[in-house]
Amino acid sequence: MAVTPQTTLSPKASITAISWTGGKDCNLALLHAYRNPDLLVRYLVTFRFESDNNGKSFRAHPIPFMEAQARCLNMQLLYITFPENCPDYFQAYVDEMRKLNEEHGIEVICTGDMDLVGTMDRNWIARCCDEIEGMSAYIPLWQKDTSECLDTMIQEGFEIVFSCVKSPFFDGSWINRRLDASAIEEMKAIVQRGLTNDQIEEGVK
Repeated sequence: MAVTPQTTLSPKASITAISWTGGKDCNLALLHAYRNPDLLVRYLVTFRFESDNNGKSFRAHPIPFMEAQARCLNMQLLYITFPENCPDYFQAYVDEMRKLNEEHGIEVICTGDMDLVGTMDRNWIARCCDEIEGMSAYIPLWQKDTSECLDTMIQEGFEIVFSCVKSPFFDGSWINRRLDASAIEEMKAIVQRGLTNDQIEEGVK
């Protein structure tokens, strides 16, 4: 079933694409963008490599699954595919995002990123947008408390199923389990045993 079109947009609302993996965080980011009258959400965009790029891969759900999500949302799913053994990862991102701007008129990239990853000193999408005239990043979940985000998802009626988990934080019994209030309480108990919220988030895919 398609979602109801946005009806409270400002006259100068910016054409927006959601950086899409099919998971819970990008769905919550989509909800924030959809409720922002300054953003006209038209596209989902998935970034991926042609191959594993020497072990580097994007964490995303299967393409048919994401295509089904796009149909339900009545949005077009765009693909940004990087060549094998990409020599300059950052520049490749910038070049492909510039094409989104030129070919589809996309002015804003919305991402569900919540914090820095690895050795990064700034959000990756924001850095890329800085290199592209007429494009900006919208990061509604940035540095928000992960527990609060999970609670919001439950309150908003999200139906979330664990499709992949990471040991030692979780075991196989979590696969196909729904993320509900009971699961969140168990996750909070894991935190109390000595794992941080960030480690818990890293374990949920």
